[in-house]
Amino acid sequence: MAALDTIPDGSNVLIDANIFIYALSNRSDQCKNFLTRCAREQIYGITLHEVVHEATHKFMCAEAISKRLTASKPQKYLSENPDEVKGLTDYWVNTQKILALNLVLIPMEEKIIVGAQGERKSVGLLTNDSVIVSSMREYDISKIATNDRMFNSVNGLSVFAPTDI
Repeated sequence: MAALDTIPDGSNVLIDANIFIYALSNRSDQCKNFLTRCAREQIYGITLHEVVHEATHKFMCAEAISKRLTASKPQKYLSENPDEVKGLTDYWVNTQKILALNLVLIPMEEKIIVGAQGERKSVGLLTNDSVIVSSMREYDISKIATNDRMFNSVNGLSVFAPTDI
């Protein structure tokens, strides 16, 4: 694993949800700087629609907690209180920031879903992580920006993580 700020200019890099979360919640200057480099096309940022959905979900749950709607289990609380969901707005601002970053969004295809099963069987990755790796293999992307240590066990990947978390 290498530091996020050591990714060479011109690299194609798959971005995991935690990078967006750390940057947009002001928890990591390295993640913010990395996304700025992507927006300027110094680095070619690539992600999945599923990763954007995951980040959106986490932003929504964090907003529910920050607004003291619930202290724990925000997903359960929000699913049982749809009127509260209607009043949340901050999470969507962050999602719009992701969409404005000039990133490439990889479409989901059946061969990626099938390939993900092979990654789960060989490495033991969970579903979302296995889909990320399968997508990377399908599109010949070898670099990933993430704080998820599970990716270190995947052959053929160069993992770049923030060191200020």
